[in-house]
Amino acid sequence: MVHYVPLSRLARLVGQPRSVLQRMAQAGEMATFDGQVELSEVMRLFPDVHLDDERELQRVEEIKDNALRKAPAAQALPDSAVLYERLKALGRDYADARARVLHQDRVHGWIGVKLDEARESGDVSAAFAEGFLAWLRRELDAPADELARLARFIARERIMRVMSAHVTALPKGQTFEVLGNETILEAGLRAGLSLPYGCSNGSCGDCKCRVTAGEALKVRPHDYPLTAAERAQGYVLACSYTAVGDTSIEVGLSGVADIPEQTITARVRAVEPLGGNRIALHLLTPRAERLRYLAGQSLEITINGQSRIAPTASCPCDERRIEVHMLCDMDPAAAKGAFSGLAVNTEVIVRGPFGGFVLDDTSERPVLLLAAGPGFGPVKSLLQHSLSLELAPRVAMHRFADAEGLYQENLLRSYAAALDHFSYEAHAAVEDRDAGLAAILADVSGLAGYDIYAAGDDGFIASVERLARDAGAASVRTLAVA
Repeated sequence: MVHYVPLSRLARLVGQPRSVLQRMAQAGEMATFDGQVELSEVMRLFPDVHLDDERELQRVEEIKDNALRKAPAAQALPDSAVLYERLKALGRDYADARARVLHQDRVHGWIGVKLDEARESGDVSAAFAEGFLAWLRRELDAPADELARLARFIARERIMRVMSAHVTALPKGQTFEVLGNETILEAGLRAGLSLPYGCSNGSCGDCKCRVTAGEALKVRPHDYPLTAAERAQGYVLACSYTAVGDTSIEVGLSGVADIPEQTITARVRAVEPLGGNRIALHLLTPRAERLRYLAGQSLEITINGQSRIAPTASCPCDERRIEVHMLCDMDPAAAKGAFSGLAVNTEVIVRGPFGGFVLDDTSERPVLLLAAGPGFGPVKSLLQHSLSLELAPRVAMHRFADAEGLYQENLLRSYAAALDHFSYEAHAAVEDRDAGLAAILADVSGLAGYDIYAAGDDGFIASVERLARDAGAASVRTLAVA
């Protein structure tokens, strides 16, 4: 009986980023089948994983959570109804496995009988029959410590199946884990997927998707009426249903053209001085009116009738929290001007999103991020999105300072310290940025296989586009930021 483990769940079991496992699969070091790994392959590749000691794994997860400034995923038991359904599914799985084991035990007994019959009829030699049975006994008598290790791994994987569910979004095949009491929509957004939604509270039906495999359970009320035909075809609302076990859903992921312009009222959570007259404006949207946008897009912020366009510096995976980097009217500490002296809980009007400087969220190529001065905001947004998706095997970021300095440096360095596949390098303000850019591009092995994203002033963007083209880069996306 073959036992497969989804790649995203395996990453949690062995304490490795999913991007590392994907890199192993791409390099041919690990065999995968439809995004899953067979148990014997896991045991071969990770012989030293201490499956009975979770302290180190918990420590790594805490470092990652702190580095990414994201709310930790729900660790509590699912609701009783979800828990009951998952235990039922686990019971069915156990019954099936037990039946298969009993059947295989009978087959093993029949093998000896059949060999005796074949030997008596002269179809096989006595030496072959004895040798085959001896080999079979040796294979079945696995070492006790190996069996115990397999049992521990399967037990932990089964506990994870009770606490969480693995979801595959078709047709693109992207995967994510539903943890604790999360809905499918919450889990997908947390993982960085651009799932479609509108109100997120069960009223509009924009998050409707079809369950093609597995089972979904309603955990929150909704007013949107699903027709009898839709229910029969497996349609559910992602904002009101959770996955019971390993589940596949058919859903179209949103692109730039799919997201409508929205206008909502948000409140100021914090105002963070960055450098010069630039601030990070941290906003919180209402619970029932989240803003749909893609990492790297821009928003119009209106305060007391005055409006400015600013690129986002946050990721949609940050749920209701939005961060934009923008210029004040004067020194951030001043109390004059619509964009200066902002107080916590001040209401602002947010309209958008705008722009197409977004991440290719289907690509599994390595990512190179380049930012100069105010271009750091949208590049930071793409960075967080890329890290949430865990698709890129490597993410490298190079940042060039300007007169405002290198703000939020501690955040980037904490990313680099916590994540094995992310590297960061800062560059002081210099007159000849072209030389620095050329050196960076020349130092990247296999540049043609990278996705390059760059944001900064007009001169910086012109240099990146020219130098990247000359260096043979095939995928370059840029954004000019004032």
